[in-house]
Amino acid sequence: MRSEAIFRAKETIGNKYQLCQTVSKTTRMLHVSNRNTQETITNAFTRIAGSKERPVGAKVA
Repeated sequence: MRSEAIFRAKETIGNKYQLCQTVSKTTRMLHVSNRNTQETITNAFTRIAGSKERPVGAKVA
């Protein structure tokens, strides 16, 4: 479920604005035009949640 991925991703990136911005950037990088956008967004959250290091689109504070 996406809600679980969101909560796990929030543990990786604590700031809600940065999380939203990172998911947006990651979705743009991963999206393929013939796929459903919602699936790509869920994939972005899952990748961020499963990452032990900061994602590519995240800024260092």
